[in-house]
Amino acid sequence: MKLVTIIIRDNKYYETKAALLSENFFSLNTYRVLGRGKEQQNYAVSDMSSNRKVKNCSFVSKRIIEIYIEEKNVDRLIQTILKVNQTGNKGDGKIFVTPLEGAIRIRTQETGIEALA
Repeated sequence: MKLVTIIIRDNKYYETKAALLSENFFSLNTYRVLGRGKEQQNYAVSDMSSNRKVKNCSFVSKRIIEIYIEEKNVDRLIQTILKVNQTGNKGDGKIFVTPLEGAIRIRTQETGIEALA
């Protein structure tokens, strides 16, 4: 079993979610985060509360998607994510694949792969 953690641009979330569903990746957790990479970007935004026209934001809104899957499906999942999110620009995101030692479904006490389905 693997835990795949995907960090993507906020504006790619719904397209990514649709692609995951079309590839039968149904079980996922998502949440919004603020973050940045190693190179700070200068994203200009309007500042209506002051006379300044532009301000620099040190953090950018991103989405994290977590998917717990069987190891045999990891490559297909990664290709699905890359197909939607790879633009070639800084800030496209990251994919982390980590081992998952165990899983237990609380309701039925199923363990391992059975707990993921």
